[in-house]
Amino acid sequence: MKHQKGFILLLGLCHCVPDFGDPVSLLSGTRILAIRSEPAEVFPGESVQLQLYAADPRGALTDQTVSWALCTASKPPVENRTISEACLDEGALPVADTRQTVSVVIPDDACARFGPELPPSGDVEARPRDPDGTGGYYQPVRARLGSLWAVGLVRIRCGVAGATPAVAAQYRREYVPNRNPFASTLSAQQGGAAVALSALPTDTEITLKLGIAEDAQESFLRFDLQTHALTVSQEALRVSWLSAHGSFSVAATSVQDAVGQTTWRTPSTPGAVLLWTVLRDARGGVSVQSHWVDVHRR
Repeated sequence: MKHQKGFILLLGLCHCVPDFGDPVSLLSGTRILAIRSEPAEVFPGESVQLQLYAADPRGALTDQTVSWALCTASKPPVENRTISEACLDEGALPVADTRQTVSVVIPDDACARFGPELPPSGDVEARPRDPDGTGGYYQPVRARLGSLWAVGLVRIRCGVAGATPAVAAQYRREYVPNRNPFASTLSAQQGGAAVALSALPTDTEITLKLGIAEDAQESFLRFDLQTHALTVSQEALRVSWLSAHGSFSVAATSVQDAVGQTTWRTPSTPGAVLLWTVLRDARGGVSVQSHWVDVHRR
């Protein structure tokens, strides 16, 4: 693949990666943290605001020049990847705006190229796409920051394949589009007792807890392909943890009872430390937060 080096696929799903080199939670250089779409789910033809979140060990990167493009190449069924390889080359529509936050219009034919509708005429390799586990379809968005490449997925509202007209009509009436999740506060514990983020001891295992807003974990309507009926499901939420200092026992954790938590061994050198959390929901929504903590010699 021509642009495989430095390429990142930014999804709301968890993927297993080999444990080679630095852990994925260690922010040792420039990193694209996420691509966020606002709104988180739209119809084809509607506008979304795309924001690329990036950071390096010194902090957030802002006012960066980003090369954006909307993927137009459908993924042939023989390709064993989420997007078509052509999306990284000629199979994409460049966006003129190169700011870190841009407004784009989702193509009118997105549900044909990436959803359940018949593919555009002449695209002999493509076929209607199957929904993901939440019943959703996605318009891929490509972004390049320096030598780093990333692809984000914007959830698009398409029809329900395989449903009766009555069920499809009910789905259109009752389905509530996804919203980006958001967290509330970060807290810390040492040995089960609360400890201030401004007074964390050096070289110590600390339990970090990210409180999730009560309405962040949404329920949503989904068409069950087995029963051919509508059912209500609840989103799964997942938190990725990153920092340039210290080490996390687990780099990505599921949210349970409105809390995402992990264990962080604080660095042996005292000072201010920046932690990052990336909260994702199962329908492609995302939010990124930074948290300054102070580590003191114990």
